[in-house]
Amino acid sequence: MTKEKGQSNTGSRTYLIDSIQLQDIMRYLMTRPYAEVVQLMSMLGRLNQLDPSIGADFVKKQAEEANGKK
Repeated sequence: MTKEKGQSNTGSRTYLIDSIQLQDIMRYLMTRPYAEVVQLMSMLGRLNQLDPSIGADFVKKQAEEANGKK
């Protein structure tokens, strides 16, 4: 790993998960040993909400267009 933690990868992907999926993931992680999941739970807790003026369907349409160009 040559990149620092604060830097984003140029090839990184963005995903949408809803609050129910996030709660399910957090519930599962709470059953695991603390030392194994503390960083992941912290990262998930810092996820930004999607701007209400930008619907999830808009983001999905852009992704479909990008996949179709390949």
